[in-house]
Amino acid sequence: MKRHIALLASLLLLTGTVAVAQDYVPTPVTISSEKVKLNGKVYYAHLVLERQTIFSIAKAYGVTEQDLYDANPSLRETGLQKSSILLIPVDKQKVAEKAEEPARKAQTETAPASQQEPQDEYKEHTVRWYEDIDDIARRYEISVQEIMDYNNLKSRKLSARQVLRIPIRKAGVPAYTPVEQQADEPEAEQAQPEEVPQEEQVTPVEVEDLSYMVSHPKDVVDFTLLLPLKVGNTATETNLDFYSGVLMALRDLEAEGLKVNMHVHDLYAGMPDVETLCNSDFVLGPVASRDVEVMLQMIDGRVPLISPLDPRAASLSNTYRRFIQAPAGAENQYEDLAQWIQDDFTPGDKILFVSEKNASNVQAAVNVRSALARRELNYQILNYAITEGRMIPDSLNQYLVRNGTNRVVVASESEPFVGDVVRNLGIMLGKGYDIIMYAPSKVRNFDSIDGTALHDVASHISTAYHVNYGSPEVEEFIRVYRALFRTEPTQFAFQGYDTACYFVRNVARHGGAWTYKLGLERSHGLHTDFLFEADDNDNRHNIAIRRIIYQPDYTTILLQ
Repeated sequence: MKRHIALLASLLLLTGTVAVAQDYVPTPVTISSEKVKLNGKVYYAHLVLERQTIFSIAKAYGVTEQDLYDANPSLRETGLQKSSILLIPVDKQKVAEKAEEPARKAQTETAPASQQEPQDEYKEHTVRWYEDIDDIARRYEISVQEIMDYNNLKSRKLSARQVLRIPIRKAGVPAYTPVEQQADEPEAEQAQPEEVPQEEQVTPVEVEDLSYMVSHPKDVVDFTLLLPLKVGNTATETNLDFYSGVLMALRDLEAEGLKVNMHVHDLYAGMPDVETLCNSDFVLGPVASRDVEVMLQMIDGRVPLISPLDPRAASLSNTYRRFIQAPAGAENQYEDLAQWIQDDFTPGDKILFVSEKNASNVQAAVNVRSALARRELNYQILNYAITEGRMIPDSLNQYLVRNGTNRVVVASESEPFVGDVVRNLGIMLGKGYDIIMYAPSKVRNFDSIDGTALHDVASHISTAYHVNYGSPEVEEFIRVYRALFRTEPTQFAFQGYDTACYFVRNVARHGGAWTYKLGLERSHGLHTDFLFEADDNDNRHNIAIRRIIYQPDYTTILLQ
């Protein structure tokens, strides 16, 4: 570990592009200035530091230890861990009053006396990151000048979270007309429509401004990496490998002529300043899903945040904006399996859906059946408990066909059950049946399943990750990685390399429009591919899946 860290430090000096935050806040407990809202409740987001205890934290925040356990369900199992983010419940009413006080004070100080309207004469609007003053004027059907006068604004520029007072329009007041149109039209031309024949009048059409989607290359890419990196905790080995891959990416990107500034914040050393994060082109990290959610709350959509490793973070797109999920999720793997079957299916083939009876987790089975149904594929279902496994070969005789390929989909992520399915399919192969097994990537990590058995059933695996060790690019990466770090690269090193290369190149190529260009074409990395689709919340999800086939000669090939 010490040698690993020393080599990392050496590479930092070589690149000259990394600034590491080293501020460390020891005990006593300092009240966090960051608050988040989860599931309708307001919490402090407290970063746990060395030598802090549940008792000391609870005492500092004026809550009970039971309050901490209730707000953090996993706390009893994992205990208090350094660098983790602890949620501290806040009195909602007090938080609301405190948050409203600055806005009320600012309005009292800045608004002219003539504009001190009663509360029921205006409504409040909090400016969001993507809004400008024209957007707000159109929304409330008033003029830009009215908003500026009512709020004593000296310029049209607004900032995110700024609170504006929007006057309530009274009966008989004309609808919104853009200020620019009023300023540009002479009085003589304003009366002109009465003289124009009816058939020559043209109704103005509002054209959507799409200029933000136009690419403008960026000379210097500036991004922030958030990882817990402190030496001495075995849990950081994965993060160090990921970090090593990112450093390798910077080395190669600068060799391509790209200029990159990476700001590294070690979460063991303290919480980064939110305003600093929002000045980056993007934020890469944190790693754990729960920490990703807290950070999304803090930055409030002001900068794109990329989740680099945890597939479970994908669900956060339902709540937050400008969130990018780099790892393709399990549902994408099942979608690809169904599409793969449809691509390979020929007349006379049989599709058999195999799942575990009384399984505690049925989500895999639901995802597979939904994917098959969307493609209108006919299939039969074999549902059994693992205790019935010895009797299944007799049942399979009734399901499988002799004169076609039996395409068997295993809809389970239970290692004992999948192992039993593989064993039974091997028995049927011995009886002369042609069988191909389709399964998700988790199957590759089951130690109890003999690797040769996966080759015997011609396993077709849809996976988000796979390293083709036969490619020249991978061989070169391994050679350089060994020379720099004196160790073998893990899958996390490959992921760090691919992720940093992909996003930095996109920012450099497209500038501010880079998030809108992610779905234009598929990009192939050493370890993973990238192809993004957008959702209704302006988030991006990676849908690129790699297809792996286990060959009879015990080799593995990558199709895509």
